[in-house]
Amino acid sequence: MYNYRIFLLYVFFLFLTACNGFFEKDNTPKPASLVFITPEIKPIRIWSTKAGTGIDDDYLKMGFSITDQAILTTSTNGLVTSIDKKQGLENWQIYAGFPITTAPGIGDDLLVVGGRRGEILALQQGTGRTVWKTNLPSQAFAKPAIQNGIVVIKSIDGYIRALSSKNGNILWTFQQIEPNLILRSASNPLISHHDIIAGFANGNLAKLNLYNGQMVWTEPIAVPQGAFAIQRMIDIDADPILFEHDLYAATYQGKISALDWSTGKTRWSHDISSYTGMVADHDTIFITDAKSHLFAFDANSGLINWRQDKLEARVLTAPAIQGDYVVVGDAQGYLHWLSKRDGHIGAREYIGAMYAAPIVQNGILYALTNSGHLLAYRL
Repeated sequence: MYNYRIFLLYVFFLFLTACNGFFEKDNTPKPASLVFITPEIKPIRIWSTKAGTGIDDDYLKMGFSITDQAILTTSTNGLVTSIDKKQGLENWQIYAGFPITTAPGIGDDLLVVGGRRGEILALQQGTGRTVWKTNLPSQAFAKPAIQNGIVVIKSIDGYIRALSSKNGNILWTFQQIEPNLILRSASNPLISHHDIIAGFANGNLAKLNLYNGQMVWTEPIAVPQGAFAIQRMIDIDADPILFEHDLYAATYQGKISALDWSTGKTRWSHDISSYTGMVADHDTIFITDAKSHLFAFDANSGLINWRQDKLEARVLTAPAIQGDYVVVGDAQGYLHWLSKRDGHIGAREYIGAMYAAPIVQNGILYALTNSGHLLAYRL
């Protein structure tokens, strides 16, 4: 369908510290052992439930979505599940009829998912009833974004397509040329007002008009370095975020940058390699890097407030904020609560391996494991 070589993003490769000797020995660092802590808080589990079958053995940070009433999940085998937020009971579950490769996008009372062969399925959020289905030329690989009657689909080949939320008809398309070697992951498009922000595997961040796809600006977050394709990978796989009047974006083997929303001009940047994600809170940007270090950047100056490296190589998720704590999950099965002030670890809880970032809404933290277990915690 397209001449892409997809770089399979397995754990043993993501944490290589250098490319020298790659084919001669295993450079994979071992996950850091858990350090002894004296818990200063006790997260309380509200409920736990099964929400589908998860991602099997795939490395897919498919994630989940939350509405006012429900938590919506997808499984790679095609299950779409709605769980009641308060009690953790299943509202409904349907089979999409194809392997799913995206988290569920929500908006306009729709839930939209994408499949391996370009399938796009729109369901009613409340019932799971099919509203429409269409097929695109390439695989959707990011959570669909939905607003103002438009469904934005980001595909693995660098295309952004806008579909009508009424019937799935294509309204416009936009493409950036992607490199041949990419991470098996993708950042989600961000809609704000009348604009779309999208990051690409070539390291570019673009702002598009939501209604016609015209490019407002594009800005390289990183420039490829090195002689080998593997060294030149600068995918934007961490979701860009909007905090106050600025955008924040990060690349693999590149930088984290703060950009002006209107012009795309860079205010500050700092070297980092990240493919997971970030979160903003009280003038601080928290981000996990490819080594599973957690950083706190001053949002205004770009200076590092603190760095926590005691979770190295544990394959951390993107962070979430719960009260006075930054929360991350890891591939070894633990949730970690770290102080927003200085990054020390205040609590941990075993729930099962996870790649999807936890989400906090109204003070409640929700976490989804790779096997499809969904849990809710309060402090």
